[in-house]
Amino acid sequence: MSYLYNLPNTTSGLDAIVIDTFSVFPFMSSLILLFVYLTVFIGGITRQLIKSGTADYSAWALIAGMATLLPALIFSISAGFIQLDWLIIVVAMNILGAIWFFLDKKSSEI
Repeated sequence: MSYLYNLPNTTSGLDAIVIDTFSVFPFMSSLILLFVYLTVFIGGITRQLIKSGTADYSAWALIAGMATLLPALIFSISAGFIQLDWLIIVVAMNILGAIWFFLDKKSSEI
C-alpha cells in the first residue's frame, strides 16, 4: 500500500519531524509566521481599542514585526525550517514598520 505522505522517522527527534514536515509542506513555516504577526497585530489593536478607544497602528505593526522576527530567527538556525527569502521578508517588514513608527510620531512622543 503506497501512501501520499510518508510518515517521518520519529526516532531521530522532534526537530527532524518538523524539518520533514516543512520540506513536504514548505508553505507551513510562512503560515506560522503570518499567524504570529496577525495575532499580535490584530490582538494588540483590539485590546487597545477596547481599553482606550483609540489604537496606535504603527506601534503595533512594529511590535508584531519584532514578535515575528524571533520565530523567524529560531527557524533559521536549522536548515530546512525556513527559506532565506522569508527571513528577508520578515526583516524588511521590521524595517518598514520602524520607518512607519518613527515617521508617524512627533519627536516629543517617541
